[in-house]
Amino acid sequence: MTSAANTYDEELIGLLSDLVSIQSFSGEEGDVQTWIANWFERQGMEAILEEADGGLKNVVVTVEGNGHGPALWIGGHCDTVGIASNWTKAPHAPVIADNRLYGLGAMDMKGGLAAAMLTVRALHSARDRWAGKVIFAALADEEAWSRGANAFVRTERGIDAAIMCEPHFHDVVIGAMGKINIRVDVTGRSAHGSRPEEGVNAVIEAARLLVAIDAMERFRHPEFGAATHCVLNVSSGDGRYEIRVPDQTAFVINWHFMPGETVEGTLEALRELADSLGSAASFLITVGEPRYESFLLDRQNSFIRQFSESYRTLLGKEPDLRFGRGVSDANIFMGRAGIPTLLFGPDGANMHSGDEWVDLDQLHLARTVYLDFARRFLTSNHESQ
Repeated sequence: MTSAANTYDEELIGLLSDLVSIQSFSGEEGDVQTWIANWFERQGMEAILEEADGGLKNVVVTVEGNGHGPALWIGGHCDTVGIASNWTKAPHAPVIADNRLYGLGAMDMKGGLAAAMLTVRALHSARDRWAGKVIFAALADEEAWSRGANAFVRTERGIDAAIMCEPHFHDVVIGAMGKINIRVDVTGRSAHGSRPEEGVNAVIEAARLLVAIDAMERFRHPEFGAATHCVLNVSSGDGRYEIRVPDQTAFVINWHFMPGETVEGTLEALRELADSLGSAASFLITVGEPRYESFLLDRQNSFIRQFSESYRTLLGKEPDLRFGRGVSDANIFMGRAGIPTLLFGPDGANMHSGDEWVDLDQLHLARTVYLDFARRFLTSNHESQ
């Protein structure tokens, strides 16, 4: 593989260091977004702070090329998780050692964001040499509710392809499982605890449904197999000691699903399963946020082929196109809005843990791939996706 070692770009390293030094927990991204917007303004590009749910914002930058052409999106989230207990370094004081930059969010995913920012600036400087437009966004809240991505896709922008700069360097993700949180409210009938036969015990009826759900035969994708589900919590009553049959119980299931499954199909199957119990209780089955649809891009998609050409040319090997088991804002872009999206960016280690770091060789190589692909994509004849 081509190495970027000992040829580090001080500006790229400095940009990433600045981003890491700014605290930006999910829902508290305002300072880093203002900094990113100001950085683009200093480069001569207009940066718009668009509204998202809950008073949050996204930073959006649009660069127009020379004439009509495809629209490419590049960027990702600027928020981070909280500080884990096992940090041995200061999380917001970036440190470089052994070709690694340590800091909270360095890998997930301010490294990719910094590389994308310099890619967009390079395209802006050469905008007379390509056609179409490039849209950059620094999205809020990916680590929690994806309120930034959901707000962004509500506006139709004509995006033909998107690179989410998540830390997937060797495993380029072109599809992912979906994930929803299913809540089931079970209503029975109360009675004195010494006469349980006069009531309908919501706890018992909830347990019957949970056992039936666990025995369900899940849809199996021919390539990726079956997805999983996990009961997150069960609650009943208000905590007081009472000798009565509980008439209210609720439980939440974290439900993953494969391409070929849908949220609506899942709800229908669960409601049919509840009806089949012949229970005297009633079951209200709903879906809460966050909600992530599954997606899978065709490996022969022209976007994927062109990206693979850049990857192969610059890294000397074929990209390992993978199906991801986790969820991200890409599920919102592709699964909900139909925007062809892949995940590629500099990797490292200790994501969501102490002493997170990003590989500096990969950081530089990722930026090179971004720019090479963008030039290919924006100067080629556009094929409808």
